[in-house]
Amino acid sequence: MRVVEYDPSRRRDVADLMGRVWGERPTEEELGWFYERNPVRPASVLIAEDGGRTAGSVAISFQRMSIGGEQMEVGMPVRLATDPDFRGRGVFSELEEANEERVRELGIRLLLVVPNAASEPILAGRLGWKKLPPVRVWARPFPRRLRPTAATVDRFDDAVGDHHARGDRVLRNGAWLNWRFADSPACYTLLAGGGYAVVGKHGRFATVAALDGDLLADAAAVADGPALLAAPPPGQRGRYLRAGYLPTHRTFTVLGKRLDPAVALPARPHFELGDLDFL
Repeated sequence: MRVVEYDPSRRRDVADLMGRVWGERPTEEELGWFYERNPVRPASVLIAEDGGRTAGSVAISFQRMSIGGEQMEVGMPVRLATDPDFRGRGVFSELEEANEERVRELGIRLLLVVPNAASEPILAGRLGWKKLPPVRVWARPFPRRLRPTAATVDRFDDAVGDHHARGDRVLRNGAWLNWRFADSPACYTLLAGGGYAVVGKHGRFATVAALDGDLLADAAAVADGPALLAAPPPGQRGRYLRAGYLPTHRTFTVLGKRLDPAVALPARPHFELGDLDFL
């Protein structure tokens, strides 16, 4: 097996691989957006080849986060795919180990991930990732149809950012929000005014993808569906309770790995729903 680095000429190969793995092929334009245009830095993507076939692909995307009061770039493995014909041969493990070493050389000191059922045993086993407190999903049933006070916008301006962020979490600015949501092939409603809110969809349900400031009522006003889902940051849960949200049984596993021994794993890193690429 040969491991090679992704570049734009490989978009078709990776899109075809994902179609074989998940039964739904992303467009090459989507891969270009997600892998190549992240304003933090382009994703680190490695591809496994065997006998002229694309056997697997592993990407690590990058986010600015506040960890223990320090701002740093954190790597997040995403869109992990192994061709069904090559499963059980260690393709994923080899690609992931190689990519972790690659991003270490780029200066990345910490990795966090919300794994799926297939990747979790490998990451937490052979690859040495540690389990951290999970992220719990909350729900607000039957959002009331109120008129939003914040403006619906096509894009955020440069002044938008996380002015109320606390704890170990993703830090967002206008450029990142526009890349992640305004430029996304998925459909989001963007709200601005005294902060920002991003509302999306997951199946029948609306989601609070990202929020900063006092825009919970505005998010509910533009939501469409029988319930509005969110992942409130730990320090904000009282506000969400008062706004009608309740914790559900649904949680997302969080794993962490240090690439620099001087960096401690965060005690409770938090992701909102829009921080997870599969939502």
